[in-house]
Amino acid sequence: MNVITTFEDRRRKKQWNFERQVLRKLSLSKIRGYIHMHFPSVFEKHQKLGSSFAEDACIDFAIDAYLLGAEFSRFGYYGETEVLVRRRCQEEYNEQINHLYDQLSGWLFKYEQDDHFFALCESFILFWWEKGFQEGEKRYRMKLN
Repeated sequence: MNVITTFEDRRRKKQWNFERQVLRKLSLSKIRGYIHMHFPSVFEKHQKLGSSFAEDACIDFAIDAYLLGAEFSRFGYYGETEVLVRRRCQEEYNEQINHLYDQLSGWLFKYEQDDHFFALCESFILFWWEKGFQEGEKRYRMKLN
C-alpha cells in the first residue's frame, strides 16, 4: 500500500530541510557576540539583574530574521535587489522589529519610549536578515536548495 502525502506536507518538509541546512552556517557564539556588541548599554546596565532573558529573546529574533532573509533569498537569486526583496516581506520584517523593541523595552526600560533604542532594534533585525539573505542566495547559486 502507498503512503499518501499532501502538497502541504511535502512543502513543509522541504522548508524544514532548507532551514536546517541554512542554520548550519550560524553559530550561537557569533550571535551572542554580536548581541553584546550591538546592545552594549543594555547588557552593561542590567548585568547585575541577569540579562539572560534579554539575550535569549535577542537570539530568537536573530534566528527568525536570519531565516526570513534566507526564505526570501530566492527572489534575489532570480534578479531582484535586496531592497525589493525586503519590501516583499515588509510586513513580517516590521513585525519582528516591533516585537523585539516591545519585548526589550518592556523588560529593560519599564515601557519608556526611546527612538534611539528602536533604531538599534531595527538595525539588529536588518543585520541578521541580510546575513540570512546572503546565505540563502549563496545556497541558491550553488544549487544546494
